[in-house]
Amino acid sequence: MNYASKITQDLDDLLRLEKQQTNARLRDYVRFLRILKAGQLTTQLAVAKQLNLSLRQAQRLWQRYQQKGITGLLQSQYVPYWGKLSTTQISRLRAYLLTNQAQTLANIQTFLADSFGVDYTIGGVSELCKRLEVKPKQGRPVNARQQPGAVEAFKKSFNS
Repeated sequence: MNYASKITQDLDDLLRLEKQQTNARLRDYVRFLRILKAGQLTTQLAVAKQLNLSLRQAQRLWQRYQQKGITGLLQSQYVPYWGKLSTTQISRLRAYLLTNQAQTLANIQTFLADSFGVDYTIGGVSELCKRLEVKPKQGRPVNARQQPGAVEAFKKSFNS
């Protein structure tokens, strides 16, 4: 294939673009085109080996260049993952946890499913709690023979 005629930019433009790139991956993409345009190597496989890319990566680069041009090749394809919950949903979850209504991970799981429609496994809820630095609240031990309202009644009678 005659890459010199298929690549529309001239060598000087490609060299200038290559030097402008601060992202190493994008710099390699432009270098891929420059080497093919200059005719230093004649196949995508040879250029890919020189740039430490796989053949499939080289084929995808060439396909993207043919479809979208140099601007499409230099656009970053990275899309960050934000997680299942938005920041407002996380703040509502924190408020729910502060009210001490959630005693178990299953309670948090049902809250997430009912309130936000987001399905987490128990392990996923555990990892979410670790990421949000939510610690389980430990209650004080209570005597088994203690009557439910006895402590409050004693405190009220003691204060008066």
